[in-house]
Amino acid sequence: MAAHAHALFASASEHIDGDTLRRLRVARVAALSAPRRRNLLPVLVPAGALAAAALALAVVWHPLRAPASAPATAGAGALLASADSNEVDMAQNLDFYDWLATQPQPAQAAQATSVQ
Repeated sequence: MAAHAHALFASASEHIDGDTLRRLRVARVAALSAPRRRNLLPVLVPAGALAAAALALAVVWHPLRAPASAPATAGAGALLASADSNEVDMAQNLDFYDWLATQPQPAQAAQATSVQ
């Protein structure tokens, strides 16, 4: 079948009129002299994937808020600058207030003693 197609092509090529042959040559020269476009797809796809992975990693690892283990006094210097004396005393005793918040409430303590 390939031999038959080749024979048919050779036969048709021998009987081309001059005008068609000239147009084919002009088209060939124009196609060969045209600047080649560089295909950027093989470069852009990996670069885009790398950028997407970096963005996903940044979103996952970037903390949106301070971790629970961060001390309560983080940024206290700016607050103390504009605070009055009562607020300054409270800020200096943050460890006490932190401890106090973890203690049972008086109502809970009274219920605990009455149950026993």
